[in-house]
This record gives sequence, structure tokens and C-alpha cells, in this order.
Amino acid sequence: MSFDSQYSKKKHFSVWPWSDLISLCSRYFKFKTVSSVLEIGCGVGANIPFFLSKNVYYYGIDTSGEAIKIINKNFKSKYVNCIVGNYLDNHYQNKKFDLIVDRGAITCGNNKNDINKILKLASDNLKKGGLFIGIDWYSKKSFFYKNQKVKKSFVDPKSGPFSKIGGVYFCNYKDMKLFFHNFKVIHLHERNVKNFIDDNLSISSWCVVAKK
Repeated sequence: MSFDSQYSKKKHFSVWPWSDLISLCSRYFKFKTVSSVLEIGCGVGANIPFFLSKNVYYYGIDTSGEAIKIINKNFKSKYVNCIVGNYLDNHYQNKKFDLIVDRGAITCGNNKNDINKILKLASDNLKKGGLFIGIDWYSKKSFFYKNQKVKKSFVDPKSGPFSKIGGVYFCNYKDMKLFFHNFKVIHLHERNVKNFIDDNLSISSWCVVAKK
């Protein structure tokens, strides 16, 4: 399912930079004035202000035309270049980036085979020594996953926080190691957030920093 309808209803409408992304980028990536960054699943541009503050060239891709329309309205800068498209279609075959980031987009709407293909493309699109930073790759320790009667890694629920986004892939440690076997993983942690109002919002997720 397209995110267009979700964005038009102001759902999944993140406008503030994600703290985990800021923290991991600041800790592991050396920003330079000529750095180029690609965000897979850029949404409405929540992380753009952070990257603009570092004076780098920002590229973003998202399947939602509605999201890219919002970015083009809010960020009129020569340093921002965002397109509508599916990263699997290899839109950047002639482009090399210093850093590729993803905040939970790759595990939404993509099965295991698709995720492997995306990471292969990401490796191709990174310069030697470049970094891939992924945050909020949903873990199988999430309450929603553990509460499912049939434990399939790729779940497309009809209701709840993960509905109407094209399905979600839930990872465990083995999954993460296999997904990034062609990278040098330099950081990997699993975070658990307990929600005392709604158990379905008790989320566990992975954050990873991997070097080409």
C-alpha cells in the first residue's frame, strides 16, 4: 500500500529529526563539506534539517509522491535533491555516496529477498569505506510480533500500528547478521520501549552501523 493516503491524513508524518540517527551519524560519520548522503525512504523530510546543518549534499528517495511534494515545498535548497521512486529500481546506478541512511523504511513493505536486494544496491552505491546507518528495524521482541499466533517474519496486519503500510519485516539477531554479511558491522544494538498505555506500541527495534 502506498504511503500517500497515510501522509495526506497526517499519519506516519514525522517532521523532527530522529535522535538515534543524529547520535549514530555524529558518532561514526566524519562530515565533510563535499559529503553526499542518501536517505532511503525519506518521508516528508524529518532528517533533512540535521543534514543541512552539516552542509552536505542530501539525496532522498521515497515511493510517496505526496511526501516528495511536501519536501519540495519546505526545502528549496540546491543541497536537497529528492525523487519519487522505489530504491529497488536502481535509480542511483551511476552515483556513489559517503553515507546511506534508513529510518525503518527498508523493513516496511519489503520481504527478506527485497531487503537483501536493497542492501546489495546500497553497497554498490557506497564509496569504499562509506557507511550505512539503519535505525528502527523492527525486532521480533516487539509485543505486536510476539502476540501473533503465526510467527512469520513478514507480517501484513489488517489492524494495529503496522496496518496499511504494506507489511513489516521483523528481525532477530540472526537476521541482522545475515542481512549485513557483506558489510563490516561496527555498531549493532537492540532497543526495547515499553508502552504502558497500549501494549501494541511496545516496540523493540535494531540500530546498525555498517561499513563497506
